[in-house]
Amino acid sequence: MNLLDKSIVISIVFGILGAIVIGLADLLSIAIANRIGLIRTGFWTKFLAIAWATPFLFFFGATFSLDLNHWILFFLLGIGNVITYLVLIRSLQLGPVSVIAPLTSMFPIVSITLAIIFLNEYLEILQIFVISIALFGASLTVFKPSNLGRISNNFSPGILLGFLATILIGFEMFFRGALSKQVGWLLSVYVPLIISLSLFGQIAVVRREWPWERMQFGTFFLLCLASLFMVSAFFLFARGAEIGSVAIVAVAFNTYPLVPILGGIIFFKERLLISQIFGIVLMLGALALLGIIS
Repeated sequence: MNLLDKSIVISIVFGILGAIVIGLADLLSIAIANRIGLIRTGFWTKFLAIAWATPFLFFFGATFSLDLNHWILFFLLGIGNVITYLVLIRSLQLGPVSVIAPLTSMFPIVSITLAIIFLNEYLEILQIFVISIALFGASLTVFKPSNLGRISNNFSPGILLGFLATILIGFEMFFRGALSKQVGWLLSVYVPLIISLSLFGQIAVVRREWPWERMQFGTFFLLCLASLFMVSAFFLFARGAEIGSVAIVAVAFNTYPLVPILGGIIFFKERLLISQIFGIVLMLGALALLGIIS
């Protein structure tokens, strides 16, 4: 192991920054969805994200010299993004959120496994141990010990969908990272966004949920912010995966629970449990150690 491998450090930093930004995007999206509905929110966030991302195509001079395999991966990622969004939100609606949130925080296990199998990424025993500590810490930040029995004794539809959402998120993040290594961080985000937008448009037509309905200036402003945060998070994840490791950036990206936790403390005067404080220390400490030993 090389002390402070630059690519690994960049993966961790970009993953943490992406997690913070996607956490902000999710908070805004939830508030917006309560106003205009899930489908309209999904449509507008994708549409505006494309608007934010398009200037980068001209600035960085991205080219579309892609083969059939790339397009297959683009469509899988675009379709998967829509399915993941709908399954995750539905699982949270059915609840209990206190169980589903820690379940979805386990998505890096899927991403790491796929990266090792298909991208030949290699993790040493010490790295695997430290990553396990980080994932355990992440689960503690959103998990209440009193809810342990709910997982083992009540496999409700919400919990089952939560398991499915976890797997889907892991696959989505793996495909995004793998594509970034092949076609670059920009196209790995931009093309799937277009595919996702077209799917949300078709769903809106079928359900007759026209995007312009129930729209107000304040809501549109929040949509602009949410879409900017969302595409920025995708760019950060993709760039971190392109430079470094898909497995490492996926673990760092899992720090996103810190955003709603801090929001609850600042805006709702919530108090952290001892287990949450311990989880935060474990997670951030493990990520710092991972940057040093890798």
